Amino acid sequence: MSHATPDPEQNDPAKTFRIGHKERDDAIEILREAAGDGRITVSELDERMEQVQAAKFPADLDEVLSDLVTELPSDRFRPASAITAARGRAHPVTGWDRFDPLVIRAGWESENRRARWAVPPHIRCEPSMSNIELNFLEVDTDLEVIEVEIVAGMGSVIVVIPEDWGVNVDQLSKTWGNVRSAVNAVPAGRRPLVRVGGSIGMGSFRARFANYFDRRRMAK
Repeated sequence: MSHATPDPEQNDPAKTFRIGHKERDDAIEILREAAGDGRITVSELDERMEQVQAAKFPADLDEVLSDLVTELPSDRFRPASAITAARGRAHPVTGWDRFDPLVIRAGWESENRRARWAVPPHIRCEPSMSNIELNFLEVDTDLEVIEVEIVAGMGSVIVVIPEDWGVNVDQLSKTWGNVRSAVNAVPAGRRPLVRVGGSIGMGSFRARFANYFDRRRMAK
């Protein structure tokens, strides 16, 4: 007697677990930030927001956000082995391999990563002429270490962290530039450590906690 082959998608929580208001609100916030950064147009924002409102499962949100985030919504619902398998079948997720980091560049215009952005463990900053800000104040992550490599340029890199995070700059070299850190070098408990390496070149590096403007923006 033959037996039907089980369909693996029937056991995939990313395609069977119903999402709610929180997941849709998180997705819409990512879309609005992307539109504000100029990564998608206003018409694309409207179209994708409609898709988010119609989404029923985490996999539906993947289709809307896959070109904007490094951590897909479905990753929260799948075990690590399933995530690895899914990434092997689809496009690789940038930043989860040290040989394929998330690259952030700043030419004539500054580049800012703020609010609830998806943080991978490997980031490379290339501040050729302007500034790059990595703001982790509203980031929710299970990562213990976030590696940030700086490629020498004339721009600056600013890292903003919560008070229980840490930033280590022992591996960051400088030529004409300067390196300043007003934060803890060791995180509290199991909170993330941002480990910075590379070279700042003729620019500057600064690590700090939240200031007045950060707190005001977060309160909105």
